[in-house]
Amino acid sequence: MKPFKIGCFAVVVLAVIIAFSIYSILPDSVPTHWNAAGVADGWGSSWEGAFLFPLMMIGVLLIFVIIPKITVFDKNFKSFEKQYWILAFVIQMFFFLFYIMTLLPNFGYDFNFSQILALPMAMLFISIGILLPSFKRNFFVGIRTPWTLADDKVWKKTHKLSGKLFILAGFASLVSIPFPEVIIWVIVISVLIAGVCSMLYSLYLFKKIGKNKL
Repeated sequence: MKPFKIGCFAVVVLAVIIAFSIYSILPDSVPTHWNAAGVADGWGSSWEGAFLFPLMMIGVLLIFVIIPKITVFDKNFKSFEKQYWILAFVIQMFFFLFYIMTLLPNFGYDFNFSQILALPMAMLFISIGILLPSFKRNFFVGIRTPWTLADDKVWKKTHKLSGKLFILAGFASLVSIPFPEVIIWVIVISVLIAGVCSMLYSLYLFKKIGKNKL
């Protein structure tokens, strides 16, 4: 097993161990949802608080394990397999940090949830931005529009731009931390801009390349 693949399994195992360790000491009602201002506005059972995130992490890990076995562009996948497992590890770390954040209020830690959330979100966006240019054409990870999947040049150029846009979205999330009232909006809007611009750019490139071929 490669180091980042091992890391994915290790993080999931750690989350499961934590879940079984703290389940019996959690209160009957635990916060499970926070509004845009970072204040808890939804509660669930201790079972949800302890096991929901570990179960989600197990599900995500299974998806990442299955994808290489059913991928169509097998040769392309092998060329970025290391980056694929780095992405999987980053996503698992994001869920793990999110999980720990949801547990802390049950042990007397008081903080604005949106401000703390911005840190792992920024980590996720910046990591995705760094990894995107290394992904080759495939149906599972990356900017998968009809136009990127149809042409390698469109895929490559789109992912080069998308990487920069997601890195900017990550830095926007960091900059928003001192302003808790707008953090969620900054995160959502910045990632939407990155995604929509990437999609439109892939369409533009596809049409441009198609005209040049005529």
